[in-house]
Amino acid sequence: MYPYRLCFCKEGALRYISHLDLQRTFGRALRRTDIPVAYSRGFNPQPRLRFALPLALGVEGKNEYLDLDLSAPLQENIIKETLNAQLPAGLRVKNVSAVESSQPSLSSLVQAALYVVDLSVCPADLSRGLNSLLQAQELFVERRGKKGTRKIDIRPFIHRLEIRKQEKGEALLMLLAAGSRGSARPQEVLALLPARGFKDKIYRADLFVFRAGELETPGGVSVERYVEVFYGKENCD
Repeated sequence: MYPYRLCFCKEGALRYISHLDLQRTFGRALRRTDIPVAYSRGFNPQPRLRFALPLALGVEGKNEYLDLDLSAPLQENIIKETLNAQLPAGLRVKNVSAVESSQPSLSSLVQAALYVVDLSVCPADLSRGLNSLLQAQELFVERRGKKGTRKIDIRPFIHRLEIRKQEKGEALLMLLAAGSRGSARPQEVLALLPARGFKDKIYRADLFVFRAGELETPGGVSVERYVEVFYGKENCD
């Protein structure tokens, strides 16, 4: 087995397709290529794809990740170019890299995600609202699940909230916990702010894992460096 890690973006109209449809789209694209994809066993074999973290419907992803297993080695640039030729507009592979077979799947390592809200107009009381959330000891929200509605304190899952200037206007950056250890959703945070009714575009800039006690992108860029240097650029580590 030869594992590879793909970094891709999901933008435009494709942000409205579900995670299941995204899996199907990649599976169909791979079947139309000569890439030696490894398949699962059983009655209905499927390409061995493992996405790092599902993306909420309607949210764009600038640097999303999936692990792909091949049955034979192949040059990274060939995988990228061949797959991009079959993917629809709005879905594009940005980078491909080989990974060690012994390395855990990215889905088990992801612990945070950076969400960005592009603000056409920055509400006057937004900064005060962010400070209020960061100073709070508890922030309870209601979350619906298969077993009904329950209250969850999302304050431990909010790592960072800040407003940053961009070339066009300003943006709200939210670094939130993600993954199986607990999470906060961007819509939950926005609903707690005094400036309600955010209609500006939300996207997920990148995902982060813990290494040596510090949050880094899968490619090894720290949160601080990412925000100061890579944020807003066409990066994929």
